[in-house]
Amino acid sequence: MSETGKNKGSREAIGNYEVSRDGLKTRREVLMMGAVAAAGLGVAGMAAQAAPAVAQASKELYTARDFSGLVAKKMEGLSASQIEQHLKLYKGYVGKSNEIAAKLKEVDITSANATYSPLRELLMEQSFAVNGVIYHELYFGNLGGAGTEPTGALKSSLEERFGSVGKFMDFLKASGKSMRGWVVVGYNLRGGFIDTFGLDTHNIWSPAGFVPLLVLDVYEHAYMVDYGIDRAKYLDAFAGNIDWKVVAKRLSAVSKYPSGLDLTV
Repeated sequence: MSETGKNKGSREAIGNYEVSRDGLKTRREVLMMGAVAAAGLGVAGMAAQAAPAVAQASKELYTARDFSGLVAKKMEGLSASQIEQHLKLYKGYVGKSNEIAAKLKEVDITSANATYSPLRELLMEQSFAVNGVIYHELYFGNLGGAGTEPTGALKSSLEERFGSVGKFMDFLKASGKSMRGWVVVGYNLRGGFIDTFGLDTHNIWSPAGFVPLLVLDVYEHAYMVDYGIDRAKYLDAFAGNIDWKVVAKRLSAVSKYPSGLDLTV
């Protein structure tokens, strides 16, 4: 056998490289150890290609929060099945928010147009998807209370704005009957008081300069499993499960934001 033949016979190919069995490592050894030989093996190339994929997977901007505890709480008037189905919907918004964010990095901006263009659609639907994430997190976050009443600064603020907590609850339920998507009670930073906004979808009439305190979902998916189309019964159930401690905590954070004319500097 020629010297060339000997060399061929004593070598093993790995990708585009060859490694001598007498020298560095066999293919089996290389794969088992997951190491890169000093001469530079094909494994190094494969690892380099795999690394971006792993990094890409960890770069998602939105991660779903865990609200499974609401299912275990067995809230009166809001069944485990209703909450579970609602959480599935929420996770879908998280997924779409990540998908849209990724597409915006690669979208063709040369075709931008206000009637139709991929950029227009992504920007518009991003507001729907991301607001769908945020409003649902706020909604689930202010559920799970034990049927208590607001106290302290929160109670005083509601009484100042609405006259009494009872009148506020009547206003909240009436607002819930009036809207098609959301009722958002929050602190109006520009005006300096507790205010209420109604939204027909996640991204229509969503307020600016506003800190959400209490969020009510009135889409049919929020109550259809338990109540069919009887929204009034759902509103009663929601009212009995508000976690006022969470609402009070959100109100206490208002001082961190600029307000009045300072809001729009």
